[in-house]
Amino acid sequence: MAEPPPWLWDLPLINIYNTDVIGFMYDVPFVATPEVVVRRMLQLARVQPGEVLYDLGSGDGRIVIIAAKEFGARAFGVEIRKDLFEQSMARIKDMGLADRATIINASFYEVPLTDADVVTMYLLTSVNERLRPKLEKELRPAARVVTHDFEVPGWRPAVVEEVYEDWRSHKIYLYKMPGKEIPVPGKSIPVNDKWLRQVVELIDGVRSLEDIAGKLGVPIRKVREAIEELKKLGVVDEIKVVR
Repeated sequence: MAEPPPWLWDLPLINIYNTDVIGFMYDVPFVATPEVVVRRMLQLARVQPGEVLYDLGSGDGRIVIIAAKEFGARAFGVEIRKDLFEQSMARIKDMGLADRATIINASFYEVPLTDADVVTMYLLTSVNERLRPKLEKELRPAARVVTHDFEVPGWRPAVVEEVYEDWRSHKIYLYKMPGKEIPVPGKSIPVNDKWLRQVVELIDGVRSLEDIAGKLGVPIRKVREAIEELKKLGVVDEIKVVR
């Protein structure tokens, strides 16, 4: 089983393994995204190994499974329907992906997304609109949101692409959360670790985590983890968020 995020155990009445979630109306009927569209969504979002992906309304788990198996992500699905949760968890276990993929049996309105690098959705425009404040509040700068067929009202997509599959076409919308996370330099002390030194050399109080990641050719998550280590050493004072 992929290690659950720490906030999960604080949610009332939710258990990622076997809890019945009751008292919710289903906002969206289950319609599976064709696998060719899934792969293109993940390609457009540039999902990298080790990144964290959340699929909201994960259905049969195919996005979570493909993200974990083919893209090396740590993938979490959020699915309110108990039957779909059980089916997708069984499939994940059968495929030997339980260390990288899991499904949370819950309402996606209730699950924090603060750790997400990528969020995928195949919901309705009206549901995307209701989720928009949550996404804007919880997702960090440069996180990517990719939707199938339905836009997020009020957001301007970075990419809109049409994918043809069998008898119909599908639209994919890619969004990137605005803003920057800028590490502020602290103490000037020797750093022994080679990787951390590479990061330190690029910290100037102006470059963002995204800029540093681009220079080093690594995911932002890897730079963020390095910055946390440097904060412990006092080499970085803080991460300043500019929206």
